[in-house]
Amino acid sequence: MTVKCIALLKRRTAMSTGAFVAYYETQHAPLIASLFPEIRDYRRNYLITEGAFIFPAAAAPDFDVVTQITFDDRSAYDRFIERAALPDIALRIAEDEENLFDREMTRMFLVDQRASSLPVSADAMPSLPELRELIDERAIRRGLARFARILDTKDWPALGEVFADDLTFDYGQGGERSGMAALVDNMSRYLDRCGGTQHLLGSIWVDIAGDTALSRSYVQARHQRADTPAGAIFDSNGEYIDHWERRQEGWRIVRRDALWQAHTGDPAIIAAGKDDLG
Repeated sequence: MTVKCIALLKRRTAMSTGAFVAYYETQHAPLIASLFPEIRDYRRNYLITEGAFIFPAAAAPDFDVVTQITFDDRSAYDRFIERAALPDIALRIAEDEENLFDREMTRMFLVDQRASSLPVSADAMPSLPELRELIDERAIRRGLARFARILDTKDWPALGEVFADDLTFDYGQGGERSGMAALVDNMSRYLDRCGGTQHLLGSIWVDIAGDTALSRSYVQARHQRADTPAGAIFDSNGEYIDHWERRQEGWRIVRRDALWQAHTGDPAIIAAGKDDLG
């Protein structure tokens, strides 16, 4: 069973709230995390006095942060206490705390945490078909992201992770072609000739219909001249229109149409002719 500690900590009087938070987050918290591998979760909750609810007769809070430290079990907590008592570790903590806390106001407690499960309206829960559609859309979006990275790493054998072997495609040059070998040829004949590339896909729209789907995604493709990191570039802007099918191995593109709206830069970077861009 997890064990949780709560520490009520007050900043040094001469220290501003901003400086206190900055030092705690950038100096003290990393120090504690490095010294105590037993800690599973370590959170700082800084007080915000604006909008606080305090009875008129009650005293103002005498602390500035509530720190939560969670351990996997009691034995992990006991190891934490033992390590904290080691002279070299205790000295490092004390020296750092002098920069941060009014140490005489420090209090730390073990707490018995309880939680209540709040009822969730059935109307707020997505249906199973809705969940399935969300999962399918996520898979298709991940497939498009994977495709962009395959192009930029020129990992042509990995195209089968996104496209079906029996696909058809039209990249706007040479007409419609079919099959994985043709797709690899289409990609490699341009991208193997240039240097670094970056394919950015955005404004992705996905429509799921059972075991088929249609996606549309804008694409911006930047190509750099080979062996010239600061040299000329060639940009292509357009849209991928993809038809997907759910196959045994997952979602795969079975038809792609690439529509190119604009090209800028030097097309010789990818050895493309006037009617042969992409």
